[in-house]
Amino acid sequence: MPICTWPVAAVFLVCFVATMILLLIFAPIEQGVAGAMPNFEPNQDQLEWIINSNRPPTSAPTSVAVGTTPSEQYQFIQCNPSEECCNGNPLNCDLRLNEMSFATVHNAMSTKESSNSLGYNHLFDLDGALLAGYRGLNLDVCKCGGRIRFCHNFCDFGDRDAAQVLLEVMKFLMNPEHLSEIVVLIFQFSTGEATADELYEVMQDVDGFTDLMYVHNAADPGAEWPLMRDLLNQDQPKRIVVFQHDGPDCSVAGSCPAGIHDYFDYTAETPFEFSSVDNMRNVETSCVINRGPKEGAAFYGVNTFVTPPNVDTAAVVNSLTFVKRRLNRCSRASGLIPNFITVDFWSIGDVPEIAQRRNIALAQMMRRER
Repeated sequence: MPICTWPVAAVFLVCFVATMILLLIFAPIEQGVAGAMPNFEPNQDQLEWIINSNRPPTSAPTSVAVGTTPSEQYQFIQCNPSEECCNGNPLNCDLRLNEMSFATVHNAMSTKESSNSLGYNHLFDLDGALLAGYRGLNLDVCKCGGRIRFCHNFCDFGDRDAAQVLLEVMKFLMNPEHLSEIVVLIFQFSTGEATADELYEVMQDVDGFTDLMYVHNAADPGAEWPLMRDLLNQDQPKRIVVFQHDGPDCSVAGSCPAGIHDYFDYTAETPFEFSSVDNMRNVETSCVINRGPKEGAAFYGVNTFVTPPNVDTAAVVNSLTFVKRRLNRCSRASGLIPNFITVDFWSIGDVPEIAQRRNIALAQMMRRER
């Protein structure tokens, strides 16, 4: 009796294809370009901003169990309606955009709640992340069936309608309680050869979105990034900051619409592929600049997630103790201050609190030095 029959061959082929799809889902396809911008060099006080800072009192729990909702998280917005406020605290208004820390959602479109992704990165959608205090969103841009969507390497995996996602961001920003909030969007161009112009067209379809986009002076390499208050105190406030990578070279005139900036022209970033918590604890390999400018970076991205995504591991690496130690170690290793603290499973852990504590501590220190 022959061993290799048609049914056996069919089963083998199905298993092979399924295995390859899973491998591609969990293997991020990322690359970047390098450039140069002014460096924000830390002093010793800044490097120890979180070790010696006092934890602000709060009645809300600071650590979130698996499956809980955004309402149970740290109270990120601590504003008095009668005073100036920027991203949740009055002191943040004294900081420049590239002096701020942003809790950032990795693959924000890939959630158990809304997508059919097998390897989802989060339990809940990004609108909840914004309410919880995340002010950075990483989204993969795809072109599926001729339409711009956000997906994870493949159409139909972690798949969300791009216009709907941007509408959710806009809905958050236009809430009367959130008019002093600024959000950073980091787009990675992925499947289907989408263009920056096509993405911008989707942005234009969301009423008021492009009016809120900040445009940096890329023609001047020494141009400072604005103070948070200056982004808000304009006739037309600029509350959306957009970066992209793996797409066109936006430094070439006419290649990108105004307001879409090359992420790796301005941002130095750590490696993004960690198979275990122990890999991330190895400072010599996990904090090195893997992409972006080796010197003179305006921003520093600290990836803090494992591949493939794992809820139990996120409970460790998103915790206050782990994140503050990782940020301090990476600051010392790189000579940079963390800006984008990028994680999976945003509903677990303490990342918005850590970002806010760091911002407040730095702003207080700068006021003392004036």
